[in-house]
Amino acid sequence: MTSDDRFLIISTMRDEGPYILEWLAYHRSIGFTDFLIYTNDCRDGTDLLLDRLDANGIVTHVRSKVLKRGPHKSALKYAKDHPLYSGADWVFITDVDEFLNIKVKDGQLSDLLDLYPEADAIPVCWRMFSNDGQEKIVNGLTTEALLDAELPDARPDEVGHFVKTLFKPNPNIERFGIHEPKYNESFAENAVYGAPWCGDGHADTPARPQTNYGYDVAQINHYAVRTVDSFLLKRDRGDGNATENRLELHYWKRWCRGGIRETSISRMMPGLQKELSFLKSDPVVRHLHEAAKECHVAQVEHLLKQPDYRELKEQILAVSPLETPADTPSVNSAARELTLKAPKRHQNRLRMLETLPKGGRGAEIGVWNGGFSEHILHVTQPTELVLIDPWDLLADQNPDDWTHKKHSEAEEMRVMRKNVEALYGSLSNVSVRQGFSAEVLASYPDNYFDWVYIDGNHLYDFVCKDLELSFRKVRPGGTIAGDDFFWKRNDRMHVKEAVLDTMRAQGMTNRPTRLGQQYMITVPE
Repeated sequence: MTSDDRFLIISTMRDEGPYILEWLAYHRSIGFTDFLIYTNDCRDGTDLLLDRLDANGIVTHVRSKVLKRGPHKSALKYAKDHPLYSGADWVFITDVDEFLNIKVKDGQLSDLLDLYPEADAIPVCWRMFSNDGQEKIVNGLTTEALLDAELPDARPDEVGHFVKTLFKPNPNIERFGIHEPKYNESFAENAVYGAPWCGDGHADTPARPQTNYGYDVAQINHYAVRTVDSFLLKRDRGDGNATENRLELHYWKRWCRGGIRETSISRMMPGLQKELSFLKSDPVVRHLHEAAKECHVAQVEHLLKQPDYRELKEQILAVSPLETPADTPSVNSAARELTLKAPKRHQNRLRMLETLPKGGRGAEIGVWNGGFSEHILHVTQPTELVLIDPWDLLADQNPDDWTHKKHSEAEEMRVMRKNVEALYGSLSNVSVRQGFSAEVLASYPDNYFDWVYIDGNHLYDFVCKDLELSFRKVRPGGTIAGDDFFWKRNDRMHVKEAVLDTMRAQGMTNRPTRLGQQYMITVPE
């Protein structure tokens, strides 16, 4: 691949106004360069928003004439003859409720393509998300609000998981399918497929997998129903894949799948937010986006005056009860235990939290069971809190790097991670990031955070690395804080040495502010 390569998304839309900017921002942030979007019969300003984005050079918008084959297939017929297709290096046909979530390396499109340098096509499995107990239309980002995904377990009784496919333009493609390109018979036998469910190997066919879906490599986050009210709007809009509307209760029951908190896409939020801010910097785009949201709310009110929509909503609520306060973890036993176990130390930690900037962006390195995270949220009231911990990943590391006996117990660490995800994963201002702190911190822009709290691996080299990165990732005037300043192993105070050595390396001659074991460093202006 080169910097001149073009990566094209082809999509069809009708009445998707509130969701377009998030979807565009995300896919721009992972490396897509061009968007060819067809619309038909829009009522919420989707077409007007896309017109403005077209004028801004972000997308190419085409109003489509719908043939008997239906909106999607009509648009795909036209797209095959569009100049953007012939000029693309890779193409991806996808919908606005689908997000290509790449798990390898930095989550970029190039990282996935690098796994399969010889592939003609790369199919990626859907992973369905439920409504996450939500009724009303999501006001913020879908990728942050809906975190309840289907289990990764095999479903051998099914025909197989659907895929969406990245593919290279090829003269042997007879037509575009919704899920994959349709090659002519002679080429189809020789086409090379890079299938994520085969790791970094190859699959002979793009057939829908039944047992291993490749979620460790990539997945399509598919928010097919979004929320209850959003589904009513989807039914009103109609099915883009068929001439008859299939959007009834059986569709909801089939595709509203959950069972596990799935936050892997959260590591991509900084890039998404950067692109989203850029898109919204145009006041016309911002106005059309907000107007579409208002239109959707008003349309739900209108639909619920109709008996068939009221009945459908009642049927959905009967099979998918809404989340109530009792369903959501509200009492953090780990936080209570922390308070009782070491009251003096806990008071020092709270005093330290009071010194941190309020309402800013922060990161906690070393989350453990989430006990301190609750206090961080309460005291600092962050607009964004990133919780970073490797948890069960530690079990596979060098035992010499373990600093707690539980680090070798993968299952117990996994339970801790799931507890943290259950407690905080659904909060709109929290991102739960499983990974090693240096790698996770490196994924954020420089000067991104207002503060970072370090309570991870206490060995000298690890603390130094966390501190070095924090000096880059925390803005000037922000705070780097941490715990266990006097932690000792083999007669060596690893944390203290690392703090003082790193401050000297930064040209600082002062010592950190301390409250007992807590230390605080102000990043130089």
